[in-house]
Amino acid sequence: MLRTLNLIPLRVIPYSDRNSILSAYSRELGRVSFVVPAGAGREARRRRALLMPMCPVVCVADVVPGKEVLHMRDPQPCPPMQLVVSDPLRASMAMFLSEVLLHVLRQSEGEPALFDFVRNAAVRLNSPDVVVGNFHIVFLCRLLVFLGIAPDVASYRPGMLFDMADAVFRVSAPMHGRYLTADETAAAAALGRMTWENMHLYKYTRAQRARVLDGLLEYLSLHHVGLSGLKSLDVMRDLFD
Repeated sequence: MLRTLNLIPLRVIPYSDRNSILSAYSRELGRVSFVVPAGAGREARRRRALLMPMCPVVCVADVVPGKEVLHMRDPQPCPPMQLVVSDPLRASMAMFLSEVLLHVLRQSEGEPALFDFVRNAAVRLNSPDVVVGNFHIVFLCRLLVFLGIAPDVASYRPGMLFDMADAVFRVSAPMHGRYLTADETAAAAALGRMTWENMHLYKYTRAQRARVLDGLLEYLSLHHVGLSGLKSLDVMRDLFD
């Protein structure tokens, strides 16, 4: 059955001399895979340019129940993502976010609200007005909400410690070692107030930003899915001052 699908490309990997496999997240079906042309031909080059990570497309797909790898027709950018493709900082950011989503978005069912969040974030990343230094931090914080594992920062009071394992703020240290210091907890609680609109006001050194990122990834790993071995993580740690 032919269906129109809205997609967020996540990764293209080689399959044979003639074809590659695209992993994507769709609004209608959740995680999906497509066979796409490889090689140096004009169509293959056009598809690769269209299917860069975090660059939304719309296509027609031949959806067959039980078939794991689909075929797509007439993919079109929706919208065009010139900055994400051409700017190295934004392209690196897109690569990192797509790698996180590859691990996190395992379900096969479509979740329109989650898809819309990811797509809107991708479109925002393409805006020339966006300062991208804290973009991944806001994205991960908002992703926790959609995954249903965001801590209740309203319960925080100065001096408390954040228990990473139980996802609660405590007045004293838990028996295990997975908790943040008082200063780290205050910084973590402040993340609850970070938005796309005010993220440029959060001034971090490179080391501080790396610590925030590591803490978010550790929390995701504890409560959703393991994120060890992210290939783009070292790049993200080093990119922004």
